[in-house]
Amino acid sequence: MAIDDAYSVVLLHFDGTDASTTFTDESGKTWTASGNAQIDTAQSVFGGASGLFDGNDYISTGDSDDFYLPADFTIDFRVRFNSTANSQYFYSQETTYPNNLGIKYDAVNNGLRYFIYGASISLDVVKAWTPNKNTWYHIAWVRNGNNYLLFVDGTQLGTTNTNTNTVPNIPASALIAIQQGGAEGLNGWLDELRISKGIARWTTNFTPPTSAYSPVTGIAGIKTINGIANADIKTINGIAVANIKSVQGLT
Repeated sequence: MAIDDAYSVVLLHFDGTDASTTFTDESGKTWTASGNAQIDTAQSVFGGASGLFDGNDYISTGDSDDFYLPADFTIDFRVRFNSTANSQYFYSQETTYPNNLGIKYDAVNNGLRYFIYGASISLDVVKAWTPNKNTWYHIAWVRNGNNYLLFVDGTQLGTTNTNTNTVPNIPASALIAIQQGGAEGLNGWLDELRISKGIARWTTNFTPPTSAYSPVTGIAGIKTINGIANADIKTINGIAVANIKSVQGLT
């Protein structure tokens, strides 16, 4: 396959053979499995498999400019908990505090938490959320301009938070399913994880995707049509476009 559009800098379907330790990123990045991180065909949302983590496992890849998120971005994925007793990371990038960024389930504060720390920013937000184990959820963390939003299954959690300070460029490996240093690992499954740079894919409540993210046929990576910025590929009269807001006055 390939990335679904030009904004996706990470796209992990977590597909493959049961117990495989190969995690294919459609963006071409190489992710290294640590601990018992593996593909599991017993659980999935799409594709018949997912990534299985037991609380001490994770996958990682080297630092890249793709992980520098100074403007709009969207990090979204599916998660299923085997246990909700402890706090658990989904994604993180960190050198030493305060120079880190991440999103996790915060069992102590009973919510979904995201944070960005750097020389000029201290953004740490928890939104009330009580997940159940053995249930698949779609989670999306979105930056739209200076506004930050969290969604679970397409519904925004709490209110929008605004921060105008600069997000740091963190020179560290990107980690999935654990914090730097090995703390608070995910005990559960991940599926269809995507990091999108340069676009806020959702800014109001939405219906979560009903299929795996896949590339358009024929025209790939379209960002503009007649000067209008686009993403989230759709098709009109056989022409692939993206996140259409208006075409000749029509929405």
